[in-house]
Amino acid sequence: MSEFHKEKADRALEELKEGGANALLLFPGADIGYYTGFAIGPSERLSAALIPVGGEAVFVVNELERELRGQKPWIKEVDVWLEHEDSVEILAANIERLGLESSVIGLAEDAPWGWVNRLKERLPTVHFVDATAFLGRVRMVKSQQELDWMRMACALTDRALEVGFEQLHTGMTERELAGVISAELRRNGGEGGFAGVLFGERAALPHGRPSDRPLQQGDCVLIDMGTKIRGYTSDLTRTVFYGEPTKRQKEIYELVHDANKAACDAIRPGVACEDLDSVARKIIEDGGYGEYFIHRLGHGIGLQGHERPYIVKNNKLELEPGMTFTIEPGIYIVGEIGVRVEDTVVCTTGGCERLTRLGRELTSYPIRD
Repeated sequence: MSEFHKEKADRALEELKEGGANALLLFPGADIGYYTGFAIGPSERLSAALIPVGGEAVFVVNELERELRGQKPWIKEVDVWLEHEDSVEILAANIERLGLESSVIGLAEDAPWGWVNRLKERLPTVHFVDATAFLGRVRMVKSQQELDWMRMACALTDRALEVGFEQLHTGMTERELAGVISAELRRNGGEGGFAGVLFGERAALPHGRPSDRPLQQGDCVLIDMGTKIRGYTSDLTRTVFYGEPTKRQKEIYELVHDANKAACDAIRPGVACEDLDSVARKIIEDGGYGEYFIHRLGHGIGLQGHERPYIVKNNKLELEPGMTFTIEPGIYIVGEIGVRVEDTVVCTTGGCERLTRLGRELTSYPIRD
């Protein structure tokens, strides 16, 4: 895979060069794994990849990471610091060694400000700039290999949610159902995962967490879930009903379902993100529930659950083939009901491919004691 990461890094460096930068400095997080092949999360111990535009790149890592966790990134040079040493000083010395002490260096938006501020003090002639837009532009368009991993993650998610719905019974708690789904994801090879399960009035909490609230006849059941394959993420939400839904529940569900469908039908290269948001939002507004659709239509997805592009008003970015994101309209009436229908999708040359494929039609499950 080192060729994949090197190719992505070369593309990012070309973007940075055109923007006037001389190097890229990556700290732990999604970007360092994507652009180097060394996947490592945030820690109190400094790790970084310093990648010049034209020149030899270097990792600066603690002694514990000397072997780069057994991974095989394309960067071969590793400068190791010991526990008693000043890691920021060693990183600064590498910047000077590579002749970058008076250069423009790009950083991602999640760069740790403490370390960056110390570098600024140590190297006052270095100009650090925000490279997030350049890095995000490369990551937004997925390769076929990336899409295949996402398809696999989405297929696991579809099946695990089916298994969860099949277990619905009176008295089952949100936490118990979340456990069933999470176990199914792990059993089938998912790399971790999440399962946000909410019953009845609690479904109006968009970021609510599973509780001991028991399932009762007449409840809506909203489940927001996903997993990873090779680091690539799925995201799926379905809302079903336990017992026959009321007329009002049906009305709300159909509006959200129609908004999801209309947005997916509108996806094609060249459509602006804000216009896609507007397509779905108009349906819910025309139905009289506009005030209850309180978030953007969707977000990019890939190595991170939320990344660019964001499908939201005022984002004029135009869709391109290979961009992956969610379509997730919702209606949330506090104290009563929440309904969301979410799919992970990819923009193709011909329109939209839904990567999550579980049925979206209004569904009710029989009462089981």
